[in-house]
Amino acid sequence: MTEISNNWKLEAQRKGLDYQFDIDPDIPDFIESDLERFVQIINNVLSNAVKFTTKGSICFKLKCFSQPNDVNRFSLQVSDTGVGMTTETKKHIFDSFNQMRNNHKRKFGGIGLGLTIVNRLVDLFEGEITIESEFEKGCVVYIDLPLKVVKIASLSDQNINANKVSATPLKVLVVEDNMLNQMVIKKLLSTDNKFTMVIANNGEEALKLLKHSNFDVILMDLQMPIMDGYEATQHIRNGNCGPKTQAIPIIAVTADVMQETKERVLNIGMNDYMTKPINKDLLFKKIERCMYDSSNLKIA
Repeated sequence: MTEISNNWKLEAQRKGLDYQFDIDPDIPDFIESDLERFVQIINNVLSNAVKFTTKGSICFKLKCFSQPNDVNRFSLQVSDTGVGMTTETKKHIFDSFNQMRNNHKRKFGGIGLGLTIVNRLVDLFEGEITIESEFEKGCVVYIDLPLKVVKIASLSDQNINANKVSATPLKVLVVEDNMLNQMVIKKLLSTDNKFTMVIANNGEEALKLLKHSNFDVILMDLQMPIMDGYEATQHIRNGNCGPKTQAIPIIAVTADVMQETKERVLNIGMNDYMTKPINKDLLFKKIERCMYDSSNLKIA
């Protein structure tokens, strides 16, 4: 959560905005959650706050309230001093958010689309979302999500089981068109016998392999001929390679160091991002984290 917030703090500061992140000190370390959807909720709300605020501040607050049966109610609040909404706009906020700020399209280089998506995702979590806003004075988004807490004992048991399973090598699909980069990744992975790898030269080849073979994790280049990493990831997340593959961990591996690229890969459903040249220790750490975080989300 802190990493996500820090990304948007940088974006806010680039625009000269004040940014504040307050997190409940008693918040649980780990929760069971759909990582992709949870992150998408946070990113979309913060994205709109940053995009539609030209001066002033953005504040992101996260609190947690205990409930029965190991369930905690996570309360998220994102407030901004941006363009706000009229009373009429608020009546239709979840029906036509794509059109609600057409008057600001030229000024902000686009129109917001986040809250319609967020509303649907919050429904999937059986949560609640409410909006308070005043035209030209800003907006406050409140989101409550009931999420199950992972207890420390349970976490330890999972780590023990993971160590037992790790005796079976992880099958890595490397999607990379550059032969030199293929050789580098192969050399790095071959230093540890817990990995085996298969190479696809582009996204189209990767999709064909995924339809007929099982893999544990994907290392995905972004810029490739025929089909790039963005399109391939969207096909995978849409279930076009089968339901078993839909949630496979995907790590973007790219020479592109732009913050916008990192945000884009996370928004389309990749689990993590790293830049070339590849650091072996960081690569192994990210693979391990993705394999574990696919079922449990670290909050702090």
